[in-house]
Amino acid sequence: MSTAPCTTSCPAGTNVHGYVQLVRVGKYQQALNLIMERLPLPGVLGRVCPHPCENECRRSLIDSPISIKNLKRFAADNARLEDVPLPEVEQRDEKIAVIGSGPAGLTVAYYLRLKGFKVTVYEAMEKPGGMLRTGIPDYRLPPKILDQEIDHILSTGIELETNMALGDDFTLASLKDQGFDAIFLGIGAHLPIKMNIENEDIDGVVDAIPFLRKVNLEGTQEAQSRVTVIGGGNVAMDAARAAIRSGAEHVTVIYRRTEHEMPAYAEEIEGAKEEGVEFFHLASPVKAVQEQGRVVGIECIKNELGPADESGRRRPIPVEGSEFVIECDMIIPAIGQRAETEPIVREKNIDLTAWGTFKVDHLTMQTSEAGVFAAGDAVTGPATVIEAIAAGHKVVKAIERYLNQEMEKYDDEREEKKAPVEKDYAPVPEDALIVERAKPGFLDVKARENSFTEVDLGLDEASALREAEKCINCGKCCQCKLCESVCKPEAIDHGMQAETKVVDVGSIIIATGYDPLDPTPMEQYGYGKYANVFTNFEFERLSNATGPTSGKLLKRDQDNRLKFTDPPKSVAILHCIGSRDINYHEYCSRTCCMYALKYAHLLKEKCGHDTQIYNFYIDMRCFGKGYEEFFKRVQSEGVRMIRGKASQINEVDGMLVVKAEDTLSGTLLEVPVEMAILCTAMEPRSNATEVARKFGINVGADGFFQEEHPKLAPVSTPSAGVFLAGTCQGPKDIPDTVAQASAAASKSLALATRGYVEIPSAISWIDPDVCAGCQTCINLCAYSAIEFDERRQVSVVNEALCKGCGSCSGFCPSGAAQVRHFNEKQLFAELEGVLDAIHAVGM
Repeated sequence: MSTAPCTTSCPAGTNVHGYVQLVRVGKYQQALNLIMERLPLPGVLGRVCPHPCENECRRSLIDSPISIKNLKRFAADNARLEDVPLPEVEQRDEKIAVIGSGPAGLTVAYYLRLKGFKVTVYEAMEKPGGMLRTGIPDYRLPPKILDQEIDHILSTGIELETNMALGDDFTLASLKDQGFDAIFLGIGAHLPIKMNIENEDIDGVVDAIPFLRKVNLEGTQEAQSRVTVIGGGNVAMDAARAAIRSGAEHVTVIYRRTEHEMPAYAEEIEGAKEEGVEFFHLASPVKAVQEQGRVVGIECIKNELGPADESGRRRPIPVEGSEFVIECDMIIPAIGQRAETEPIVREKNIDLTAWGTFKVDHLTMQTSEAGVFAAGDAVTGPATVIEAIAAGHKVVKAIERYLNQEMEKYDDEREEKKAPVEKDYAPVPEDALIVERAKPGFLDVKARENSFTEVDLGLDEASALREAEKCINCGKCCQCKLCESVCKPEAIDHGMQAETKVVDVGSIIIATGYDPLDPTPMEQYGYGKYANVFTNFEFERLSNATGPTSGKLLKRDQDNRLKFTDPPKSVAILHCIGSRDINYHEYCSRTCCMYALKYAHLLKEKCGHDTQIYNFYIDMRCFGKGYEEFFKRVQSEGVRMIRGKASQINEVDGMLVVKAEDTLSGTLLEVPVEMAILCTAMEPRSNATEVARKFGINVGADGFFQEEHPKLAPVSTPSAGVFLAGTCQGPKDIPDTVAQASAAASKSLALATRGYVEIPSAISWIDPDVCAGCQTCINLCAYSAIEFDERRQVSVVNEALCKGCGSCSGFCPSGAAQVRHFNEKQLFAELEGVLDAIHAVGM
C-alpha cells in the first residue's frame, strides 16, 4: 500500500496521515509527538501553513478536503510540548553556528541538537523568531504561541545570542576562529524591494516590512487616516489589516492584476474585506503625490491583462491615458523582499544568484564556501514557512554528512533517478456520506477593531473529531508508530527495509490463517452505517479487559463513535453472515454457533440477566465435546433462539430493527434491539493462490489450501516436506487447529529425524535420446520437478519432487516423457492380460 498523498505532498515530510488518525482517536499528545518529528513549530504551522496537503486529499473526491491545517493546530493547542519525548543520543564535540532564528534556522538548530551537536544561534534582533515575529501580525500568530515553541526548541540545550548582527558584531571568519565546525546562514529576506516610482522616498511612504516590524515589536505604529497598500501577497494583506487595527479610517489595496491572480491566501483576502479594506484591481502606481514633502495621494494607471508571463499569470499592460489619483496620507509598498547579503559577500565573496540570493548546491545546500550552508528566504527569496522548514531538514542532513566526512554519498544520489510515486491507495468508499467541511470559529468583526487578538479561533473538540473521522485512510497503515511504543519486545520497526533471505530448511509448515469477511458490502446489515452494529472481532475486543472499555460491554455514542455510553438492554446476534450463502461462501465457518452462544452468555453475565438476547440462526451445529451441554445452559439463561437468518437491519428512532423469518413458527419478525453482532465468515487469505503457487501446492474450490488426502493425509500436501496447519486449510475451531498443528509438527520432526524422503515408484522420467529440448514439460509441471540441462539440451526430472501425475507424458510432443511402470510395453501387457481373462471365461 502506498503512502497517503497528504503525507507525500508535505514539503517537510510530515506524517500528515498519521497525526490525523491520532487526532481521530483522541490521542492528541501522540499526534503532537508525531508532528514534532518533522515540524519544530507545530502551533505556528497550524496557523500560517498554506497546507499543500489539502490540495492532494482524496476526500475531495467525495465532498471536500479534510481541514488538515486546523487539525494540526488542534493537536498543538491540546497537547504539551514539554511532554514531547526527546531521543537519547551520544553528545558530540562539533560546534555549529546558526545565523538567524527564523523557521529555517530554528529547524536546523533543533534537529542538529537532537543529533547531539553543540548549536549556537545568533539573532540580530532582540527576540528570536525572524520574520515569524516581525512580519506576521499578532492577530494571525499570537506571540505567546511563538514564544512557547521557541522556548521548547531552546530547552534542548541550544545557546541563543540576541542583538548580534552579522557583519557588525561578528563575521564568518570570527566564528571559525571560535572553533565552529559548520555555519548555517538563515538570514531571511528582510529588506523591502523598492517600487522605483517618483517621490518614493518622501514622508508618509513606509515599506510594509519596517511597518509590520514596528507594529509587532513595539505595538506603537500609528497609521494615518487614509492608507494605501501596494501589492497582492500575504504581506500586503497583513499590512492592510494591521493598518486598520492601528487607527486607519480607510485602507485601500492596489493590485496590478485581478483578485483571481492575487498570491495572498483566500482567507486573508476575505478577512481584509470583512474588516473594511477596499480593493482596487488592475492598477499600478506611477508616482507618489506630495504637498510640502508629504504624501497626499498616489497616482496610478489602469491595466488590462495580456499574455501569461513566466509565473503563469497574465501580464498587466498599462492602458495609455488612464491615470487617476487616490487620495491618501500613507503609502505602504508591499511588492517583495530581498536578503541583505552584501556584508557576507564583502567578507567571504560567497557566490550569489542573479536575484541576489545565496547560490547553493540544491542537494547539499552548501554555498561556494566550504562548511557554510544556507537555506530559507535568503536562498529562495520570499517563500512559505513550510518551505523554509523543508530546506532546513536538507541542511541538517548535509551538515551531519559534512561533519561525518560522508559528502561523497551525494555523488551516488545525483546519479539516482527518482522513483515514480506509487499510487496504490485504498479505494474511495462508494457509500460514504457527504459531510460538510469543519469550519473554525472566528472573532467577531466588531471585536477586531483596534485589537490584535487572534481572529481564527480554531476548531472545538467535537468539530476536530468529526473532521478527522472523515479521513478515508488512503495509505491504510498511517505509520503513527504507536505499535512501536507499546511493543515491549521491540519487535516492530517501521524503519526496517524489505530484504530477501535464503533459508535452508528440511520442511515447511504453512499456517497462514484466514481473513475475516468484511460485511461492509452487505448494506442490508448496516455495518459501518449504524454505530452499534459490530462484527464478532469487534465484540471480542470490546469484551476484552485490554479493550477500549476495559472489558465492559457498552454501546457506542450515536454522534461520536469514539465514546461509549451504557450497557445495551437488548442485543441481536446474527449467525452465518457470509457463510452458507450462495452469494458469498457456501461452506459453513464452523465456529460461529459456539462463539455466538459465548457472546450471549457474556452479555447476560456482564449486562445483567434482564438483558434481552436474540440469536438468529439457520441451524445450531454444536458437534464438539460439551458443546450441546453449553447450548442448553445458554437457553436456560433466557436467551431466545430464533431459527431463521436475519435479512435486514434498519435504524428506527435510535433502535436497530432486525427483520427475519422464524421458520419454526412461519412468522415474520421485526425485533428492536440496541446492539447487533454479526458473526462473519472465515475467508481464505487474499494471497492464498499466490502462496500456493510458491510452495507447489493447490487450493480447493473454496479457496483454502488443499491437503493431499482429506482422510488419510489431512496435514500433508502433494509437495513432500510441506505441511498444513490451522485455518489456512479450512474453517476450524481452536481444539481442531491445535490438533492439526501438532500433527504437522510431528510429520515435520519425523521427516527431519529420518533424514530422507520416500518417493513413489510411479514417477516420471524423460528419455534423453528422444527429448527434443522443447521444454513444454517444464511449463506444465505443477511441482517444478523438471529442469533443463543446458549442457545436454534435454529436460531432466527431479525424482524427489515428482509426484507422478503424468501431465508431462500426456503432453510431450516427442514422446520422451513417460511415467515409470506405465510405458507402452507394460500397458499392452496389462491389456493383453485383461483380454485373455475375458476370452478364458468365454465372453
